[in-house]
Amino acid sequence: MPTYILDGVELDHPSGCWKLAPGTRRRPLPGVRSVELTLPGRAGEVPIMGLDHETTQFALEFKITSRTPSGGDGGFEQLEANLEALSALLGVRHRLMTLEYVAGTLTRVAQVTVTATSEPDLKIGALRARLTAVVRVPGVYWRDEIESTWTGSANTADQPVTTLAGSTAPVTDALIRYTGPAVTPTLVDVATGDTISRASGLLASERLIIDCAAMRASKVTTDTWDINAGTDVTGSIIATGPGSAFRWLNLTPAMAVGDPHSRAVLLTTSATSTTGASKVEVRARRAYL
Repeated sequence: MPTYILDGVELDHPSGCWKLAPGTRRRPLPGVRSVELTLPGRAGEVPIMGLDHETTQFALEFKITSRTPSGGDGGFEQLEANLEALSALLGVRHRLMTLEYVAGTLTRVAQVTVTATSEPDLKIGALRARLTAVVRVPGVYWRDEIESTWTGSANTADQPVTTLAGSTAPVTDALIRYTGPAVTPTLVDVATGDTISRASGLLASERLIIDCAAMRASKVTTDTWDINAGTDVTGSIIATGPGSAFRWLNLTPAMAVGDPHSRAVLLTTSATSTTGASKVEVRARRAYL
């Protein structure tokens, strides 16, 4: 049965101190940010592509009991203690919390905040209570638990980034490392046409690290992923494509071979003066709607 885990605590308590209501067990899909553009003399609206998703928000309804953590019945005092424990778990305000959605072997993770909780609906005679919490996912997308690293060719079209296969949402925070020798290293997200390049060369001992989320780039001379370990070259990066002024190379999945279960992220890389040692690597976690 699908469930959630918040900051490592099961929201379907193993001893039954609290349980999720069945109707709140499926994470919702995000909506699309609405933009309308009409022109005089033209029917309907002007279609606008590339609209971003809205922040995801949903409710979790809890059923709280008087059961103790060991599985016994603690009466009204335990019901109150369970309410306090759950309220404290939901009441973190100084940081984002980690919410895991778990369904069998499938796990999706998001950073969330609880924006509101209802007044507990108390049934004193039955020693039961109901509580609803409103959860907000500022970053919209759910992610894999851990990141993975893909290695590809420095000069090949339409390469599938196999570690991102199955994603349903764009990966907006990838770390990319281009290993020389290479002149004018360029990367293109095939689905959107987003492009980043550097009109300069890399020696065999040099690597170009690109942080797509921070829109930063660095040239390093050691085998590292630390963008702060080298020389800042952000000013020499050229980004083109939709939204490139405020984001770099969203790696976007597209349906492959007409099969909605087969979703691939394709990346085209190019450079001159490359050798067999030249390569590109992508370190990221898959993203989901």
